[in-house]
Amino acid sequence: MRILQTIVPALLPLAQRFLHFCLPNCCLWCDFAVQRPGAQLCDYCQAALPRLHWPAGAQALQLPAVQRGLQSPQFNAVWSLSWYQQPWSHFISAWKLQQDLACGVMLRQQLATVLPEWVLHQHYDAVAYVPVHRKRLRERGFNQSRQLAMTVSCSTDLPLLDLFLAQSHLPHQLGASASARRAQLRRQFRLRPAVNDWQQLPQRILLVDDVLTTGATLNQLSRLLRKAGVQQIGVVTLAITPAPGVSTTLYASQAPYTGPALYSSPSPLSSPESNNLPK
Repeated sequence: MRILQTIVPALLPLAQRFLHFCLPNCCLWCDFAVQRPGAQLCDYCQAALPRLHWPAGAQALQLPAVQRGLQSPQFNAVWSLSWYQQPWSHFISAWKLQQDLACGVMLRQQLATVLPEWVLHQHYDAVAYVPVHRKRLRERGFNQSRQLAMTVSCSTDLPLLDLFLAQSHLPHQLGASASARRAQLRRQFRLRPAVNDWQQLPQRILLVDDVLTTGATLNQLSRLLRKAGVQQIGVVTLAITPAPGVSTTLYASQAPYTGPALYSSPSPLSSPESNNLPK
């Protein structure tokens, strides 16, 4: 048994490379074959992804395009991969609403790539995530925030804590106004009963969600953590919705693209958002 436990993990990369050689994945963006085993995007589309880049010590709450869209944020810092824009918005929606698991794998890969640059393990003690109601969990089959938090936990070696309960089943909040989101979220979350039995929560916790829009959900969870004695709360998301009316053109948000134009054409995706993918 011990021999198998040693041999099987060593053979998996070889099997993956063999399968990639025989039948490579198609890029989720352009539909051409990817160059690397296990990748969901080809190298050219990877380079073309719009991104936010954070210098050492910088984070999103320092940007007017973020700060002005939040009402009294209860968290101290935010890191994110990109503005909520194409093609990120398509990939996130396809994962959450259409159960496109390949998009989920790709988004987690993107997050894992940048986490070492953010060196969050030096400033935080644990990772938590936004819960979903059990009815939504049955419908979707997974909690995307928990999966992202698992990626953060594995990449930073920080413990993953299951701290919150969702007490009611809310409709999807896509497109809802800030006031509507706050009204929906009143008394929506609470700390798990077991948390109250712990002597003390870590003083510095990272909250993980897929998208930061108005901050209403993360504010509610942050208030619960503050009441439990947490001193510093950071937020990690895939994307941020900029404040209405604030231009984001001042921020360098796209890495240099050096691939051929052929590879930047969009895939024949099922979502109506695919019509707006960059060409």
